[in-house]
Amino acid sequence: MLLTATACSESWEHYSTDPGMRLSFSSDTLKLDTVLTNIPTSTRLLKVYNRQEEALLISSIDLAGNSGFRINVDGQKGYHFSNVEIAARDSLHIFVEATLASTGQPTPTLVKDSILFMLNGNRQEVKLTAYAQDAYTLRAHRIETDTIIQTTRPLLIYDSLSVAPNARLTLGPGTQLYFHSKAVMHIHGQLTVNGTLQQPVVFRGDRTDKLFSYLPYDRLPGQWGGIVIHPTSFNNSLDHAEIRGAETGIRCDSSSLQAPKLNITNSRITQASTDALSLNHCLAQVTNSELSNAGRHCLSLQGGQYTFVHCTVANFFSWNSRQGTSLYAAHTDEATAPCEATFVNCLITGSNTTEAYLPEMNQQQAACQFQNTLLKAPADLILTPTDYPPTLIQQDAFTAIDTQAQYYNFVPTDGSPAIDAANAQAAQPYPLDRNGHSRLTDAAPDAGCYEAPQEEAS
Repeated sequence: MLLTATACSESWEHYSTDPGMRLSFSSDTLKLDTVLTNIPTSTRLLKVYNRQEEALLISSIDLAGNSGFRINVDGQKGYHFSNVEIAARDSLHIFVEATLASTGQPTPTLVKDSILFMLNGNRQEVKLTAYAQDAYTLRAHRIETDTIIQTTRPLLIYDSLSVAPNARLTLGPGTQLYFHSKAVMHIHGQLTVNGTLQQPVVFRGDRTDKLFSYLPYDRLPGQWGGIVIHPTSFNNSLDHAEIRGAETGIRCDSSSLQAPKLNITNSRITQASTDALSLNHCLAQVTNSELSNAGRHCLSLQGGQYTFVHCTVANFFSWNSRQGTSLYAAHTDEATAPCEATFVNCLITGSNTTEAYLPEMNQQQAACQFQNTLLKAPADLILTPTDYPPTLIQQDAFTAIDTQAQYYNFVPTDGSPAIDAANAQAAQPYPLDRNGHSRLTDAAPDAGCYEAPQEEAS
C-alpha cells in the first residue's frame, strides 16, 4: 500500500509540458443576460476539463478586466491564480458572478470581460458577457399626489410602493416595475395603467437571471408580494398590463358596490403562488384578458358583482401541487353579500378534471351565468342555480404547455373546443384578441382571449 501511494504521488507531480496541450471548457462564452446594476447576480458555473492522459499545471488563471465580474476557482476567491493543478482526465470548477456598476444609460448596456488561461505557453480565453440595466430604486415609497411615470428604465422596488388616498398613479406605455422579494404594491388611491400591445406595463420580480439554463426566474411564482387594492380605492383601470410571478397577482379588498373597483382589459396575470386575481365584495369587470397558473385559484370571487368577457382562465400550475381550481365563486358568510358573476365568450380550463368550485354558502351557490362559455368539467357536473349553464368540455388544445421550462401559450390550436365557440354579437366590442389579431374575420369568434390562427381554425 505504501508503494502504491508513493507511485500516485510521483505521477501527480509530473505535469505535461507539451505546448500542444489544450484545456476544454463547458462553454466558450458565459452569458449573464440582463443584470440590474449594483445588485449581485446569482452564481454561474464554468467547468474546465483536462481531457489528456497526463496531469496539467495551469500557469495562471486571470480575470482580464475590472468590469464587476468575480471568479472563484475551486473554492478560492480572487482575480489572479497561479500554478493551478488539474489531474489527468479531471476537471476544475470556476464560479462566476457579477455586480455591475451603473451605466448612466436608459437602455441595457453590454458589458464584456474574459477569463484568461495560460498553459504551457499558450493562452486560452473564455468570454464573459452581461447586459447592465440601470434602475430607479424605490424603498418603502409612498405617492402622495397625482403622479405620471413613463420610463424605459425599470423601477426597482424594495418593501413597498404605495399610492395614498386621493392620489392617482398613472403608468405609461413600456414602464416596468421590478419588485424585490416580498415587496408589495398598495393602492389606497387610484392606479391607471396605460400600456399598449407593443409596450405593455410590466409588474414582475427583480430576479433577471435563471434558475436553470432553460428556466428564467421570471417564469416562477412567488417572486414578490403582488398588488393590493384597498377598501378606499375605486376606479382603477389596467390596460395591457403584464403581472407575473407574484404571490397574489391582484387582491381587491371588500368595498362598496356603488362605484367600480377595477377594470382590466387586454392584460395577463400569471404564475401566482396563491390566487392570480382575488376579488372580494366589489364591482369589477375583466375583458380580453388571461388569468392563468395559480397555486390556488386563477380567479377567486367572494361576494360582489362581476363581468368577464372573452377571458381565458386556465390553471395548469405545475411548480408544486396546487390547492384550487381555475374558478372559485362563493357568497360571503354574510347574507347581505351575495356573489353575482357573468361570463361571456370565456374559456375556463386547466389540468384538473373539474376547474370550477362553487361551494354552497347560505344554502345556495354563487349566481354565475355562463353565456357561450366553456368549462372544463365532467359531462355530469351540475351547477345550480343558473339560467345560463356553461358548455362542459373534457379536453382542450393549446399552442404550448411546457411544464419543465414553465412556458405556456394559451392560443387554441386545431382540435380545441374553443374555436368558433363564441357569440359574434357579444364579440363586436372586442374585435381584436389580446395579441391584436382579428376575431371577426372567420366563421365565428373563439372563446377566450385568444383567436386561433385562421389557417388552423379552418
